[in-house]
Amino acid sequence: MLRACRLPGAPTMPSPSPAITVPAITVPAVAVPAVAVPAVAVPVSSGRQMVAAFAQRYALRYLPYYLAGLIFLALTNYLTVAIPRLQKEVFDELAGARNAEVVHTNALWIAVAAVAVIVVRWLSRILFFNPGRTIEFRLRNDMLSKLLAMSPAFYRTWPIGDLMARATDDAAFVRALVGFAVIMALNMVIAASMALWQMWHTDAWLTVYCVLPALAAVLILRKGVMWAMAYIKQTQVALGKVSASVLEAYKGISVVQGAAAEQAFLARFDAANSNYTQLNLRQAAIRTFLMPVVGVVGNLCIFLLLWQGGQHVVARQITLGDMAAYASYVAVLVGALASGGWVVGVLQRGMVSLQRCWDIAELQPDLGDGPEQMPQRPGGVHLRVNNLTVFQPGAACDTLPVLRDVSFDLPPGHVLGVYGAVGSGKSTLVAALARMLPVASGSITLDGVALPDVRDADLRRAVAVVPQEPFLFSRSLCDNIGFDDAAADVDLARVQAAADDAQLTAEIARMPQGLATVVGERGLLLSGGQRQRAQLARALYRGGRLLILDDVLSAVDHETEERLLAVIRRRVAAQGMSAVVISHRLSALAQADEILVLGDPASDQRGTVVQRGSHGQLLAQAGLYAQVWAAQKQAESGLDQPNSEVLSAAAA
Repeated sequence: MLRACRLPGAPTMPSPSPAITVPAITVPAVAVPAVAVPAVAVPVSSGRQMVAAFAQRYALRYLPYYLAGLIFLALTNYLTVAIPRLQKEVFDELAGARNAEVVHTNALWIAVAAVAVIVVRWLSRILFFNPGRTIEFRLRNDMLSKLLAMSPAFYRTWPIGDLMARATDDAAFVRALVGFAVIMALNMVIAASMALWQMWHTDAWLTVYCVLPALAAVLILRKGVMWAMAYIKQTQVALGKVSASVLEAYKGISVVQGAAAEQAFLARFDAANSNYTQLNLRQAAIRTFLMPVVGVVGNLCIFLLLWQGGQHVVARQITLGDMAAYASYVAVLVGALASGGWVVGVLQRGMVSLQRCWDIAELQPDLGDGPEQMPQRPGGVHLRVNNLTVFQPGAACDTLPVLRDVSFDLPPGHVLGVYGAVGSGKSTLVAALARMLPVASGSITLDGVALPDVRDADLRRAVAVVPQEPFLFSRSLCDNIGFDDAAADVDLARVQAAADDAQLTAEIARMPQGLATVVGERGLLLSGGQRQRAQLARALYRGGRLLILDDVLSAVDHETEERLLAVIRRRVAAQGMSAVVISHRLSALAQADEILVLGDPASDQRGTVVQRGSHGQLLAQAGLYAQVWAAQKQAESGLDQPNSEVLSAAAA
């Protein structure tokens, strides 16, 4: 499988703040064969193709609603231009001091028409706006489905803040595009056409005089919208950067506070926010210039009406009622022009947002679903890894691999331990085994089936991964542990058994509502050790034939660690399952059948297996493993301070 690397112009996470200094680590060069690497595929469609596909998938099913809305919209504008005709008759009757009954009748019809306009306009807006909200809902769901199918590698190369902006602001502008913009565009065309038709039949030459400044206004609006369009694109990107800056600061709040880097992150946020503000101000400046242009055109048309129309009234070419009706038609025309500015702006911004949302809605899973079914057999998975090489997702193509030529064989019913310093590739190995990262070279097989060829449903059913960073939802502890099932189908007996095995029984007894206690977003109401054990309980509830634990015992005390390891060993022995246990505590690996020691990331052995064997064999080798074991035992027993370099390795 080819690895993904960052190409020029591809979105990346914001670079670390320059105010935070990290000691440089010199990594000796390692010869690595060049690999051709494609980036994550983001479909690029032309505007017409995208609009056609979007309409086919989302909008055409609501065509009856739009047609009904169009009928009510046409009726709205018909009544709008019919009212001035009634006004004309009223003014003509008043000017001639003729039949007062006709005046009263027409006044009544004007009131009826005004009420009818309110009703049909309300119906037309409902028929246009409601499909827009439904389309937004479906589009967001489809975007979420696509994002859920992407591997973690995708999220390391695509700013999360930008994804949030696409799913919120951009989706809302798509709703405005298919709802507000459609009805306003149709209304503008229908209203302007009907108004111009009535104006032409009232006084053709006067209409020519009024249309000339209106055309000039349209040209100015078009130019202004082109200027605004450039800022709109920049604004959407800038909003994503603001969101990414905030999300990054919140996500790494402990690191920010520990490094006293609050001011650096505030400065970064201020810079992103200031850029976003300036872009919005420039858009506002353009709108401030454009809107008065339409008002000036309206006033100019009224001036022409009074100047030329007054002469025509004196010459008895038109009546005073015609002049009054003409003023109403001018108001309708100017209103259509004013809405035209907004419509073009919404259309332009909606098309930009649609393209940004479409990029997500058309994503293809970067790892895919294999065609082959895993053998259905009892016991654990037979895991074989041969010459595995993995690169950092999104890294440049000339960078060194995180893992290099890693091989091992894990039969069913056995436990593999993995130890390494920070940055040695432990978590990368977990992601590769769970098919969450692309593999540059080498192979991984599960029961003889190549990992890329395994059906996704079989893989997720067979492999249970407990990541290093626990994530709990703001729901009850019971729902979090039984997350593999729908809330109504959670087996309380299995939840309780999983919680007991995860050594959570005592903590649950002290909780106000026991298993029904809501733990808060990310398990805010639990300690670090409780979050880790709750996530372990989730994996134990779910079950599986291969259990992968990525340093999930780092926040528990030694006694709890021993009990948890005993549970894992019991499950491995009783069910014949396989297990991969990754830990920086060597005591958690002592009972493993085989232990891999990964090389120091600051040496030429980075990403390679430098030692392997059982606990006793590694102690007898007197290498890094034995040194770290001695350092950790000294730290636990409170004996003399060990060598600082060994302690640093142990802490890592």
